[in-house]
Amino acid sequence: MSLPEAIQPDGARHVRYRGRRLVYFGGCDYYRLAHHPKLLKAQTRAAARDGLGTGASRMTTGNHPAHEALETALVHFFGSETATVVGDGYLANIALGQAAKGRFDAAFIDERAHVSLRDAAQFIGCPIVRYRHCDADDLAKRLSRRRAAKRVLLMCDGVFSVSGRIAPLADLAKRLPRSATLWIDDAHGAGVLGERLRGTAEQCGLGQRRVIQSIVFSKALGSFGGAILGPRWLRAALLGGNPVVTGSSSLPTGLARATLASLDLLRTRLGLAKRLRCNTAFVKDRLLAAGVPVGDLAFPVFSLECPRKKAAAMRRRLLSAGIYPSCIRYPTGSEGAFYRFAISSEHTRGQLEGLVAALSGF
Repeated sequence: MSLPEAIQPDGARHVRYRGRRLVYFGGCDYYRLAHHPKLLKAQTRAAARDGLGTGASRMTTGNHPAHEALETALVHFFGSETATVVGDGYLANIALGQAAKGRFDAAFIDERAHVSLRDAAQFIGCPIVRYRHCDADDLAKRLSRRRAAKRVLLMCDGVFSVSGRIAPLADLAKRLPRSATLWIDDAHGAGVLGERLRGTAEQCGLGQRRVIQSIVFSKALGSFGGAILGPRWLRAALLGGNPVVTGSSSLPTGLARATLASLDLLRTRLGLAKRLRCNTAFVKDRLLAAGVPVGDLAFPVFSLECPRKKAAAMRRRLLSAGIYPSCIRYPTGSEGAFYRFAISSEHTRGQLEGLVAALSGF
């Protein structure tokens, strides 16, 4: 399988593709913070001072004050007991799986969980049981067959990136023993969902449930890297010889400083989240009225499956409307090809109207 054709970003809302400047609804940069001057300035200053990378893991000479400042900011923003920064979101899940080894008797994972969660499950060292996608009743049925398991772990995406579907965490949690731990891959929910933008657990009202969140900085936060939010035992396990933390170079300080800047923006500029929610409602309400399946109304992502005969027509229609055709096929997934659209806080009303017009009645 070859790589998709390269595209060149052109500002926060456009890309250059085959000589044309097209409106971009791809990716996951929900606030377009990757282009924000405050993040770019923070990254540039830190890189000029500290260099492009630390050249070492955090457990040797690669621990920097920027990493510790970011962890403190993450704890305050998300209300977690601890936060541990790692170099990449995929690695965050692998490190978490390694840290959880021997701590659970059975783990239950959504059948459509992200590949990083599925890979991380291999390290946990207990039976791994798949349940039907977002099906709390099926989870309960499979739990009933594992009554001997006293230490139960649920592994689930907070938001499923292909469809934009929010996991029914409250319903799933009701089926679990009260002592169970919920591990939420909140790559997409963190910074977008919840009154304080703390993610899917807040959106679903999990309250004092035992929750671990793995998050990434490349979605709502517009930067790069990952972090694990959870209890003290988890941080102790991560710092006590974890292969990922010990064996990989630490996050470049420029990216840590940029992520600090993005957290500050989300905390102080409430208009960002308000605009994102307004833009999402505008597009999804109108498409739903036009009979277009847009999935969960609360999240700014939806996908449209396109059989081969319709895919080419969809592509022509989008290009005619000046919109980049984000047709995706994941090599590791079971989905066929689909067009995925991500609404941002920074799309203009005219751009949103153009998307609605291009998709209505198709």
